[in-house]
Amino acid sequence: HSAFTPPQASYAEGSTAVLQCPLQSGKIQDYHVFWFQQKPSKSPAFILKHGNDGNIDRSSSFDARFVPIRDADTNAYVLQIQKVQTEDSATYFCLAEGNYFQIAVSGSGTRLKSSDVHAICVVEDFYPGLLEIKWSAAGKDITEGVTSGSVILNGDGTYTTSSILNVSRNFFNSVTPIQCSVSHESSGAKIERKWPTEREGAVV
Repeated sequence: HSAFTPPQASYAEGSTAVLQCPLQSGKIQDYHVFWFQQKPSKSPAFILKHGNDGNIDRSSSFDARFVPIRDADTNAYVLQIQKVQTEDSATYFCLAEGNYFQIAVSGSGTRLKSSDVHAICVVEDFYPGLLEIKWSAAGKDITEGVTSGSVILNGDGTYTTSSILNVSRNFFNSVTPIQCSVSHESSGAKIERKWPTEREGAVV
């Protein structure tokens, strides 16, 4: 499942902002959802994870004003921002996923019109909380444009983290494929995912 961006909206300071991300296939209760905030000229920042069991794991950079909700009537994930402030102005992304490891790609947001593509690599339910995430393309490591998310402690004692790769659309479409590699030293587990897959084309 990919990352989605809600439509652009404006809210008065002190009111409650309501951002919706519809799930295009499947049922919202079957998937975890991750919310990200992106401000101009900045990489996306992880806000929180809303697990399919209802648990909320929040980044320390965002307070309890950010409230995730599942709307079964519209099959959509909702992020409420209570007592909205001017500093909350940004583009917000949500990523729905149901597997241990997921890579998703989102294009430009609704508030930011850019030629960049964001590849988001999310790893969850691992223990202990130390692993390495690397990006590569055509056999060469990619180190520029990489933002490492916080390691979040889940309610069951496991951990979740993410890595975001920001590249130009031209670069993304010129290399096949971009790869996210995860190494968990304690367990010896190594996982690789590629984007796009053989059945998927370029991002336009």
